[in-house]
Amino acid sequence: MSLLRIFSPRVLLGLLRHDPSIEGRFRLEVRERGKLRGVREGRNICTLTGREHIAELIALGSLSPRTTIRDDRIAYIGVGTGSQPEVSNISSLVEPTPYKTAEFLAPLVFPASFPATSSTAQNTAVQFIREFGKNEVSLGYNVVLTEAGLFTDGDPDNDWDTSATPTDYSTASGRAPMFYKTFEPITKTTEFTLRIVWEVRIA
Repeated sequence: MSLLRIFSPRVLLGLLRHDPSIEGRFRLEVRERGKLRGVREGRNICTLTGREHIAELIALGSLSPRTTIRDDRIAYIGVGTGSQPEVSNISSLVEPTPYKTAEFLAPLVFPASFPATSSTAQNTAVQFIREFGKNEVSLGYNVVLTEAGLFTDGDPDNDWDTSATPTDYSTASGRAPMFYKTFEPITKTTEFTLRIVWEVRIA
């Protein structure tokens, strides 16, 4: 009996496909005194900048002496009030928002976690988390958020050097995210905390 008679075309395609895909799962929560006030979640885009980052991380510059192509890692998150289609050639957030005075990129929680479906499962997913306090992002006023991105600790203007990573707001328009998400508007006030969980999975 042929496989086509056993499986539907969609299932068969899944059985024959061995190439992995990179996907991000985004979840944003705002809370007031611990009570959930709003949620935004969904999949996102891995940008061309992010794909380049992954490709260069798995390659060596030389074996002896051992050198790497680049050493920067995803270390920051940025949020904004703009919106754009989730396409691969995104070069920056549309309207970056400082999370504190003059600072755009907020450090993630470290170490990152590696969620697995069982104790024997391999680490094929990594989870990034950032929790913003009441007086972060909404700097004395309400902010309607609609976009977010994950960024590395490398300087894009200096061959991704990690010795002096620019995180200030003045550099935000020139920084491309590795992963990007746009979502339905959600308001962050000085009474709300904000928590973002961003999982990147190699599926």
